[in-house]
Parts: sequence; C-alpha cells; structure tokens
Amino acid sequence: MANAVQPTEPASEDLVPALNGGCRILAALSAGGPSGMTLSDLARDLEISKSSIHGLLRTLQAWGYVQRESESKRFRLGGALVAMGQAAATQLRPAALVGERLSVLAGEHGLTFGLAQVSGSTAQVLSRAYPAADVHVGIGLGASYGPFDGAIGKCLLAAMAPDAAAALIGAVEIPRHTERTIVDPAELVAEVERVRARGWAASAGELKENQAVAAPFSGVDGELELVVFALGFPGQLPDDAIPTVGAVLRETVGAVQEDLGFVTEKERT
Repeated sequence: MANAVQPTEPASEDLVPALNGGCRILAALSAGGPSGMTLSDLARDLEISKSSIHGLLRTLQAWGYVQRESESKRFRLGGALVAMGQAAATQLRPAALVGERLSVLAGEHGLTFGLAQVSGSTAQVLSRAYPAADVHVGIGLGASYGPFDGAIGKCLLAAMAPDAAAALIGAVEIPRHTERTIVDPAELVAEVERVRARGWAASAGELKENQAVAAPFSGVDGELELVVFALGFPGQLPDDAIPTVGAVLRETVGAVQEDLGFVTEKERT
C-alpha cells in the first residue's frame, strides 16, 4: 500500500495568516501519527505562540476538523475530515483510474500517454507515461495548454457551447505555432465540430513538430474535467494511424466512465 502523501507548506508569502495557521496545524497533526500532539508540541514545532495556536484549535474543533482528548489533552484530527477525505477521493477517482491505464497504453502503442486536468479555459498535465523506447516525446508535469494549443486545445473548444466556441475563435488572431497550425477561423470551427462528433481531437504537427491525439473526459454532470492524450513523433504516429489512437483514447474514456457508473448528459438524451 502506498504511503499517504503529506501536504507540503507553500513557499508563497501571499497567504491569509489565520487560514495558513489552521492548515499548518492540520498538516502537523496528519504527520504526527495516532498519538496526537499537545498544544505545546504544536506551538514548538510550528513556531506559533500558544495563544494563537489555542484560538486556531478552538475554531478547528468547532468545525470538527480537530478533536481533543479530555484526559491526555492531546489533539488529533477530527472525524469531519473523514467525510471530506471521502469526497476528495470521489472527485479525484476519475483521474486516478485514467492514470492507472497510462503505462499500459504507452507499452502497447509505443507512444507517450498523459492526462491533463481542466480548470476553466486551460488544461494542466497531471501525469504521463513513457514507452520503453529511448526515443519518445517528452512532456513536463504541470505543462499548461489553452484553447489554441493543439489537440488538447481543440478538446477545450469542443467542450464549449458551439456559439461560444465560434465567437472565441472569431474574436482573436489564432496563433500560428507551426506551418500546419489551423489559423483560418472557419476551418477551425469546422474542425472543432468534428471533434465533438467523433469524441477525439488531433494535432498533426500543429502545435509542435510531433503528433498529438486527445480525448475529452466529462464528469457525470457533462462538464469537461480531464483530457487524455497521446504523443508521438511522425514516424511513431503517422497521420494514417491517428484515427486508431483516437479510438483507443475514446474507448479508454468510456471504460473509465462505465467503471465509475457515469451516465453523461449525451447518454440521457
């Protein structure tokens, strides 16, 4: 069983002091183990005055995030965090289930496979798996993609209402990343319609010199949550192989949604 990931304190100083203090207490109690910690322990380890710690603990206790043993006077994590943790696990489960499949897909197809989390109009790479071959397309964790960035960008546009996507495409000068980038608004609108219809998007050297295929993953509410993608050099992923990889990604998304018991808005209608 994997060890639990402990939260790390952010380096930024632009934080709300009281909220930051409460988060630090929860992180300390999480790392402290089942025996809990005394007020003095927390004050010493966190280098916060006892009076400040006391006020923060009272607030956390009121919310049920911290509990205090009456006899030992030691503080432990509270029961309210159990429900919160279960909710977090439910929300993160789609990404975990897709992520488990990336290594298998990379091994079977000899391509780089990855997963991006959607937030607003951007998608950020959460995980990726490389094939065994020494030569493969690399991608950095945390890399961010917008609506006009290759296959992932087309998935973002396809998730928008058709009129909204068309308006966005027509309102800006589409960046020409390479000679193959689709910069004609009407052509891109038509391409986004094809993405909606077939359930996957492709970028044949349109963002970088490599090839990319991506498929959208919508939640139970029909909103775009994730994008699963595959990357390869033209010799590894030629144009005529792109539909096959697109179908693989679409099937992967469908299998995970079925495992989760999702019924999408499209299936309801």
